[in-house]
Amino acid sequence: MMLINRRTFLGAVGAAVADASLEAQNRAYILEPDPNGKTLKSPEGRVVFTYLVRKPDGIPLAGNSACCLHPVNTPSGERVTDIAPPDHRDHRGIFFAWQDVEFRRGGETIHGDFWGWGHFAPTEGRSIVNRHISLAAADAKSADVAIGNDWEIEGRKMMDEASTIHVTQNHGATILDLTYRFTSDYDVTIEQNAFTGFAYRARKDGKWYYSDADGKVTRPDSKSLVIEANWPARDWYSYTITLENGKTVAIAVIDHPTNPPSTWHESMQLTYLNPCVSVSKPVNIPAGKTFTLRYRALAHDGEFPEGMLNKMAAEWRRA
Repeated sequence: MMLINRRTFLGAVGAAVADASLEAQNRAYILEPDPNGKTLKSPEGRVVFTYLVRKPDGIPLAGNSACCLHPVNTPSGERVTDIAPPDHRDHRGIFFAWQDVEFRRGGETIHGDFWGWGHFAPTEGRSIVNRHISLAAADAKSADVAIGNDWEIEGRKMMDEASTIHVTQNHGATILDLTYRFTSDYDVTIEQNAFTGFAYRARKDGKWYYSDADGKVTRPDSKSLVIEANWPARDWYSYTITLENGKTVAIAVIDHPTNPPSTWHESMQLTYLNPCVSVSKPVNIPAGKTFTLRYRALAHDGEFPEGMLNKMAAEWRRA
């Protein structure tokens, strides 16, 4: 029987700790296949988000497009997003869709609703089709996910969407820096509306409130057909909910100064964040030109600490 003296034992323990530390340093974010898309996992193996490219079975999602981030989780793994909730079957996690967009070329004009509402433009035959999702870069601190989507009408590509998501987790939050780039062979007009574009739909199974830099928000609800009822432009709005399981989580969206001026379509009943770029006037994108929008989205364990979002907004708006 081999006897192990104290020096040998401590050496073995030290080597094991060093190996574990090296292994932790070598871990990185990974992107894995999912039955309905692809899932990004943190170096610790927790789900950060899944990018859906098709409707999950049993989910009554309205419209023809599933492309969205759902679930989106806090660093501890608590889900913050919702999909196809009973109040709005067309809402889906973090998503981007225009609900009244016009394409013009050679005397032809075609309208489309890619959101799934169908009030101003048809939804039939209109869909956002994913072409690729890939991990452009990843290490133990961050990941960059590249996404390519085609916006199609009756199977014909009308517009190209090239999106990137820079992912980090710190300060108790999952931080997603999203960049959307749209290019078309058509002249494109995003019609003037109270809501459209980037949206972050949150859970509502608990008690919630909205905030901006001045504190809790108590404004009247926005109205889908009344542009003037939108909430005023702000660097950011947040939404905080204490879930029925007793845990508190919060989300936020931070606007970027390079985006067109936006007011926000918000409601105490809808539980989502939607800065709208086409409120003051229609947005025109000439054929062959790229239209870029940038947003920072957060999912936080607990309430946001005082001053955190102002600091992050100042950082993001300098980026």
